[in-house]
Amino acid sequence: MEYEPELVFYSGSTLLEGPVWDDERKAVLCVSIEQECIYHFGIETGIVKTFPTNGQVGCALLKDRDCIIAATYGGLYKIDISTGMSEFLIQLNQDTKLRYNDGILDSRGRVLVGTTGYNSLAKNKNCLYSWDGQQIKKLVTETTISNGIGFSTDDKYMYFVDTPTQKVSRYFYDINTGNAKFDKDIIHIEEGIPDGICVDVDDMLWVAQWNGSKVSKWNPYTGEKLLEIELPCKNVTSCCIGGEKKEYLFVTTAKHDDGTESEELAGGLFKIQIRD
Repeated sequence: MEYEPELVFYSGSTLLEGPVWDDERKAVLCVSIEQECIYHFGIETGIVKTFPTNGQVGCALLKDRDCIIAATYGGLYKIDISTGMSEFLIQLNQDTKLRYNDGILDSRGRVLVGTTGYNSLAKNKNCLYSWDGQQIKKLVTETTISNGIGFSTDDKYMYFVDTPTQKVSRYFYDINTGNAKFDKDIIHIEEGIPDGICVDVDDMLWVAQWNGSKVSKWNPYTGEKLLEIELPCKNVTSCCIGGEKKEYLFVTTAKHDDGTESEELAGGLFKIQIRD
């Protein structure tokens, strides 16, 4: 297999993030953080739906067939995919110097979402929240850039990235209570820094490498790197598994954030076939 990245969607986003596969519609949901909007892109149809958000949006999660949970600067909102109607749910973070970043739903429907500094670094001031619709928990505290989150296929482990540490950490996860307990660091990224992550159907872990121009595949039980795939963009932000047979990796990217000229395709969404 050649693992050739194919650009499938481009809108000029400076920071495209958080892809989520919509199996019902054969589409990818992703966020354009700095353009303050969510995209829903039909892979087969090419149809794009755009949902403006209340400030910068860290992630958009597919709650059920017709509902997006969006973590925006103004709080968590429920958005109807069909109508675009938006409803405020809750504000988990009360610090206006922070914004939401990456997020995920666990298999019981809890919202897990982390924070990062709003337009500036907030060292050790952030955390990973969990919200089940009633109770708010802080699962990981004193983070700097709360980023990628994933779960083993049996829900026994939660994987978590605090980007400046250059590590992916593993936590014991209790799916019944939603509690997490630190186990150990399992991966150290040396080329760039780790951003978003996802777990494939074989229980292997994929890591997007910001400033590393690649995604990498790892065995989270042994710490062995299994594969690297180069992308035509320096800043690779996140990834998700999708396709009818879960045969594709969808990868988001971003433009340079240091004032230098970005690559032509930076800020685009790519598709890579990873299995037959």
